Amino acid sequence: MPAGLPQHLTLDYLRALLSRGVEKTTVTEEARMVLRKWVMDARRISGSPLPSSVYAKPAADETRPQQPTPEQTPPDSVDEASFGNELRDILNGVQPHRTEEEALVPRHISFDLEGETEEEKLSSLRELVVNWPPLRNMDSLRETPVFSSGNPRADIMMVTDAPGLYEEKQGVPLAGPSGQKLDAMLKAMGLSRSDIYLTHLVKYRPALPRQLTNNRPPTDREIEISLPILREEIMLVRPKVVVALGAIAARGILQSGETPLSALRGIFHTAFNTPVRVTYNPSYLLRTEDISEKRKVWEDMLCVMEQAGLPISEKQRSYFLPKK
Repeated sequence: MPAGLPQHLTLDYLRALLSRGVEKTTVTEEARMVLRKWVMDARRISGSPLPSSVYAKPAADETRPQQPTPEQTPPDSVDEASFGNELRDILNGVQPHRTEEEALVPRHISFDLEGETEEEKLSSLRELVVNWPPLRNMDSLRETPVFSSGNPRADIMMVTDAPGLYEEKQGVPLAGPSGQKLDAMLKAMGLSRSDIYLTHLVKYRPALPRQLTNNRPPTDREIEISLPILREEIMLVRPKVVVALGAIAARGILQSGETPLSALRGIFHTAFNTPVRVTYNPSYLLRTEDISEKRKVWEDMLCVMEQAGLPISEKQRSYFLPKK
């Protein structure tokens, strides 16, 4: 294991080993003590009781730690197994002695991606999604990832919630009728899919028992686990504006809780140091013929075009206005 690395780089290195199936690696005694300290710190943060094999915390008037008695110290083999399991949990995003539902994965994980250019790093991120333990350890997601499509240097990045049946089959975000509606929106903006970067908040289709054509929205836990991937995409693409398509994508990106979409749209927000505009998912437009609702979406798109520095004609500004 590389010596002298900061904690986040060391953990990234160990995660990379795990993703390649490496379960054991040689470390110095100094490195072992550092790793043990990280495990104990994680236990303290999680509120879990410290094992008896850890030195007792000195009292205020003590200058030396107290060593546990032989009766308090478990055999080395048991202690080593416990240490190894808890370190593996940390690498997999599970805090010690907490259930998967209770454990949290930080939103600001730093991934060690291969490549020199943004395109190469996005390709590396795509490969990471297939094997990243926090995602792959979730039994609630299906097996086929659906990553992104479009221009990795786009000024406009659009984010929808999670793949459904059509997306899983075709391997691209927003396929099927919703995708056709998106294509129509982009055409009205003078764009196509090749001009934007389109991705999912959650990269795998949420699973259901005996699932065939039915879909479900992603859970809070699935979103929380997936956010570091989306953040990395935003940092690599560096768009001028991110468009959150629908309430789920908006709540995930903005961490806005149960705030309704109607309260989030109409203004620019900021997430990951990037302007974010919230609008309805294209699937919503399939369910309504109300021209005023279509105008709301179009007004959002006009603001997105302005933010991206795109030209807007008078004809475009008049789309979906009531006829006089």
